[in-house]
Amino acid sequence: MDTVLHQVTPEEVRILLEQLGFNAEQLKEDLFGLEFPNSLRGQLITYGEPHVTSLQLRAGFSGFDRVEARHLLNWNRRYRFTKSYLDADNDPVLESDLRLEGVTAEAVLVFVRDFADQLTLFFSYLRMIDAGLVE
Repeated sequence: MDTVLHQVTPEEVRILLEQLGFNAEQLKEDLFGLEFPNSLRGQLITYGEPHVTSLQLRAGFSGFDRVEARHLLNWNRRYRFTKSYLDADNDPVLESDLRLEGVTAEAVLVFVRDFADQLTLFFSYLRMIDAGLVE
């Protein structure tokens, strides 16, 4: 776990995710479907070729018709390590990025685990908005 990562391939990312205990399905060379411990699903996208230089975690939700841009701006003001926005279909999305230069496998584990925690909060926030509990 103490090995510093400078250059990894998408296949090495897949192996690392499995070693860290995450259920990851490689959908494309640069795209993985992830199921987080909270049963929410998202995607991990790798960037860089031939070596992966950064990772992005992303999860989007449909069916939250009351969520507006102002709600997501409030989220972005409050939480530093994720960003939220409305996608082209007006669905809320949560994202986070990690640059891979000089990080350890432990840092990748923390990145994915922290995103899972933020995703749980974000999903709860969306449900509260939809229930009219957040103005």
